[in-house]
Amino acid sequence: MTGLLLSISFIIHIITLLSIIIVWKRSGAAEQEDFRAMKSEMEDILIAYTTEMKEENEVFLKELASLQEEKPVGNRDNKENASTEKPEKKRMTGDIPAKAEHEISYSPPVSKEKETFGASVSSQILSMQKQEYSLDEIAKRVNKGKGEVVLMLKFYRDGQ
Repeated sequence: MTGLLLSISFIIHIITLLSIIIVWKRSGAAEQEDFRAMKSEMEDILIAYTTEMKEENEVFLKELASLQEEKPVGNRDNKENASTEKPEKKRMTGDIPAKAEHEISYSPPVSKEKETFGASVSSQILSMQKQEYSLDEIAKRVNKGKGEVVLMLKFYRDGQ
């Protein structure tokens, strides 16, 4: 009798193990499908982005070429000399000439009003608490609600 029960248990275990393996393989295939779909979607997005960048670059190059064509060039001899000489690096200084560049000094604006700084609300609350003021008195003096004062004191206690 026990032999029969053991054989039935063994068969049930084998069926259960096989069903687990089948479910595991199917879930792995579903994950691979999701991964492939996500991968192809990312590739499409990157292709669209690079195509857009390429189009923007082409438009920029066309605008740059049209600006260079519109720019008046001196006589023909200068044009030929410019093509035979090595191009020089131009300084990006705006409209300031190179000689006047070192002569200009920058000084920050000076405030006419004297700045005054006071203690922050949280420091006022903490100092009044150390002086053993009640919560109501502290709230009145800093023009805050009692709940805000309690909350600030809790933040201070939690921070220590």
